[in-house]
Amino acid sequence: MGLKVLKHGALIWLGAMSLSAGTPLSFLYTQTPRYQPAAVERFPEGATIQSVVDGKSRPLVPAFAASADATVSFDGRRVLFAGKQKAADPWQIWEVALAGGQPRRIANFREDAITPFYATVDRVVYARRTPAGYQVETVIVGGGNIDRITYSPGDHLVTDVLRDGRILFEAPHPGTAGRDVYSVYVDGTGVETIRCDHAGDRHAGVQTADGDIVFESGGRLARFTSARAVQIDLPATPGEFAGRIAELTPGDLLAAFRPSATQAFALFDWHPGQGAPLRMWAASGVQAVQPVVVRPHEIPKRFPSSVGNREGANLLCLNAYTSRSRIAAGSVAAVRVWALDDAGMAVAIGKAPVESDGSFFVQSPSEHAIRFELLDRAGKAVAAEKGWFWARRGEQRICVGCHAGPERAPENAAPAVLLRTTEPVHMALPVVTAKRGPQ
Repeated sequence: MGLKVLKHGALIWLGAMSLSAGTPLSFLYTQTPRYQPAAVERFPEGATIQSVVDGKSRPLVPAFAASADATVSFDGRRVLFAGKQKAADPWQIWEVALAGGQPRRIANFREDAITPFYATVDRVVYARRTPAGYQVETVIVGGGNIDRITYSPGDHLVTDVLRDGRILFEAPHPGTAGRDVYSVYVDGTGVETIRCDHAGDRHAGVQTADGDIVFESGGRLARFTSARAVQIDLPATPGEFAGRIAELTPGDLLAAFRPSATQAFALFDWHPGQGAPLRMWAASGVQAVQPVVVRPHEIPKRFPSSVGNREGANLLCLNAYTSRSRIAAGSVAAVRVWALDDAGMAVAIGKAPVESDGSFFVQSPSEHAIRFELLDRAGKAVAAEKGWFWARRGEQRICVGCHAGPERAPENAAPAVLLRTTEPVHMALPVVTAKRGPQ
């Protein structure tokens, strides 16, 4: 046990060199002179994916000017990554056999494309740069068919694919400068925050073997577990974590960590609650981040798409008064819907009545960012969403309330709006957007 010095200043913690008896540890990581996880350009001085097998390290794609964001295929034989063949190229999505060979480009864009993951056996999900920030798309490998699945402003970066088939991503948290952890189905429907408790900056969420989601927040690690409606902080340890984690074995984490701000990030083995993190791998003079353990893993469940041919999306709110925010009973008379038009301007696209039980039913434009604003009888705002969400074409969504949180269950009652009518109030973006508001 202990540290062994290899060529180029690399260090290996020998006590973590096997996943189980007779199974050598193989992992990938990103090596970079400078790492900026919260910036648009995370690797301003370049980056290189390193493959480590039995303590020996090699560049995964040595002919590339830059590479990062590695993820391993379900059979453990191939690697998706973001890469640049030449330094002036945009980041693109590539795939290469773990054993080596010529990489193949998954799609060819003029814009940067980063954070790729295998969503299914034949579909890849990634984030592509747009004027509104990075947006999540999917593409059939070898068959094109690109489908955009996020539509709100800001940078949306994929961080994992959950075993139930949902895409895990980070995006701006409404009304703050931080990020939060979101999920969406592979067809872009059902978007929601994993928790809606308005905590601090959260990003780099990864699902662990026990089904929890572990993420980094302010240099510390925390998790979401199905038993609690708020985040649970992992035991505090002096130092700073950065970016996504991997699991060596269930509960045993491989993470980018540094004991102090004066040190570079290295890869540490940490079993929360069982002592301090132990250094496992470091490279002299550079940062070691984005660890990925190489092994086969479970194929996510397939989700039957609810995207249809009908324009617009039907959105039913069961009770606007069911909310984390205090809304006085009887104070809401109507809901106003805002949308972002094709120029990115906020436009009021219509109002609908809110019933005495707090229910309302609208049909909004699809594939556009929207948000709700509750109005009193004088037309003044009682409560308003700070952020944007979206719905896909033909999607039908039901929410428990306004800002109720995804963990709330509805009351067993028929909403008054559906007893009055089953036809939603139709709303559409005007051709000329005369009334605009702040985003």
